[in-house]
Amino acid sequence: MLAINLTDALLNPPDAPALADIVARQTGRDASVRDYVLNTRGAARIITDASHELTAPRAAANGRPVQLLVNCWYGRHRAPAIADAIGQRMREAGAHVQVTHHHIDRPPVPRKHPRPDCPFYAIIHDGAPATIVREWADALAIVPRGGGCTDGHLLVLPRAHVADFTVDPVVSATVQLRAAELAAEIGGHGQWNYLTSCGPDATQTVYHLHLHVVPRTAGDGLSLPWTTTQTGAAA
Repeated sequence: MLAINLTDALLNPPDAPALADIVARQTGRDASVRDYVLNTRGAARIITDASHELTAPRAAANGRPVQLLVNCWYGRHRAPAIADAIGQRMREAGAHVQVTHHHIDRPPVPRKHPRPDCPFYAIIHDGAPATIVREWADALAIVPRGGGCTDGHLLVLPRAHVADFTVDPVVSATVQLRAAELAAEIGGHGQWNYLTSCGPDATQTVYHLHLHVVPRTAGDGLSLPWTTTQTGAAA
């Protein structure tokens, strides 16, 4: 089976908040979203390359089905549009094609728009001072002001503005993915705390989702936020 992973490809969300909300409710089979995805830089090359890569497996299969899996992060926009386009290209070449969309009926997730009063918004969108250690199309990692709790402490922030991890599961999962990638690149099999807060009673002070990636070593003296003087402690 061949596969195309669009998780980090064709990331081209609309800038206008009203348009972004409309797109969030549609799918890659709606004409406006389909055309938007297919007109994104790099889409035509992906479709052409996939069509060429299917040639040899089809010839070797002697009439048996050949599968191509196309996936993106949530499965509602980029993957359906690209899969349908590849299917159409293959039909034009004389192939019998069946396209199945496995995740297109997932519930839409409303897009979250930046807030000018958010300090992380100022870093992400206005170039406010910060030590940025890694950037992705959907997130970035920075050093906390003041240096953090331990050497190497980092914050991973989504570019989309959401208040905390409960607001948008797709954004939360994306930031978790980026934090895991970063920790693996920096520390290999190192030991970490991976923390986020939701609400003032949980020690949240900046209401833009951010994940603390905190390297740990024996004897570093750092107590977890839920450490208590009562008998027993959370694990």
